Amino acid sequence: MSTSELPCVYIYSCCDDDPLKTIKLMRNEENVEISNNEGNILSNHWTIDCKYYTADINLCTSISLNELSDQFVHNINAIIILFNIDESNIIETMNKCLPIVKRSQAEVLILLSEKNIDGHIMTNNVFEWCRKNYFELIVLEEIADEMDTTGIERVKQALYAHHWPNLKAKCQITNPSTKSIIEDSVINSQLSGGLSDLKMDTEQEAELDSNLFTEMFEGDFNFFKTIDKVRKLKEQISAMPDEERKDAAEKTLTECWKAFFGDDVDL
Repeated sequence: MSTSELPCVYIYSCCDDDPLKTIKLMRNEENVEISNNEGNILSNHWTIDCKYYTADINLCTSISLNELSDQFVHNINAIIILFNIDESNIIETMNKCLPIVKRSQAEVLILLSEKNIDGHIMTNNVFEWCRKNYFELIVLEEIADEMDTTGIERVKQALYAHHWPNLKAKCQITNPSTKSIIEDSVINSQLSGGLSDLKMDTEQEAELDSNLFTEMFEGDFNFFKTIDKVRKLKEQISAMPDEERKDAAEKTLTECWKAFFGDDVDL
């Protein structure tokens, strides 16, 4: 597979934040090799190497959303939109990215802010935009609590949990009985991914479909299929206000444990 055919993460800035800075943070390197593969598209080759698989992908960005070829858009598996809540007309600017989201059918959708947005007049509008468009809101300077992963590490987790089309599996998991599998596939993955198949109103108490958990774990256990289903539990939760998000995440984790060990498990 040539470099131009690799699946990619497309990073677009709706503000003055530099997407190349985000790439450096993701790679944890100050000097990264940037290539100009197609027109105005800049890219950096990245080999994801995690416990379960390896995958070669491109981290890409461009100044303009125009003139992105169909082939490039087809290869987009994840979209990261950088925004500054202090920018004027920020919602309108973010809306301009939605045609690319729909064209690409990217499964990992992240709205990334460098600074905390709590208490801003536009905060509720941003939460609603994320809920409506199935984006996960991540803040770089947010401080993680005991159960959460935040900032650039959360971005990387979401990408690690994605089922890249060219991934090379390191192992085949067939038995879900060990505690380490649960921790790696559920807790460490932070329930990452999209919930576009679920409908949950953020104004109501979170109610999770327990049938989904039964479907996830019945029969032969396959890590990647399970993660795809677990991913459908995270995006909607992550778009909730903080006080509702934690409660929904706890309920989700409880259901996962019950799916593994039965309703009588002592939690």
